[in-house]
Amino acid sequence: TDERELDDGLAAFDQLGREMAETNRLLRAVRSDQATRNQQEHALSAEMQTALRQATGASQKALQASQTEIRSNLLWTGLTSLLIALAGCGAGYYLGHQSGWEQGQAEGYQKSRNQEAAASWANTPSGQRAYGLDQLGSLDMLALCRGDGWTMERQKGRTVCFPKLDAKGNLSGWYIP
Repeated sequence: TDERELDDGLAAFDQLGREMAETNRLLRAVRSDQATRNQQEHALSAEMQTALRQATGASQKALQASQTEIRSNLLWTGLTSLLIALAGCGAGYYLGHQSGWEQGQAEGYQKSRNQEAAASWANTPSGQRAYGLDQLGSLDMLALCRGDGWTMERQKGRTVCFPKLDAKGNLSGWYIP
């Protein structure tokens, strides 16, 4: 029986050895598969990084091209606007200058006529009296109805200024030249 037990023990030990060998073989296969997967992932990651770099480079080139085109368009738009503004200013200056010249001549003529008429009136007896009232300081008082006790009233659609006695019964007036 000892022999039998020894044979059974050897057989079990042999079986255990075969199972351990199979386990080692499976572990090596798993490690090999894992290493292959790691290499594939690394290769895929490198390919993805390369593709990403290429895509990034292409998008940067496209962005630079669009920025260059935008700058060019803005430059042309600005220059065109400047030319239009300069043309408008030139035309406005020319037309305004012509109009101003004509208007200036007309206004100058009208002013000289008005001054000539005023000078003619100033030499009349009425003009001389008005000048005398102005020199004495009475012209503004009279024209604005500002004397003590003076009042303004509307009569027949016009404003009339006339003196009235004040509370003390005094009447004031203006100096006559």
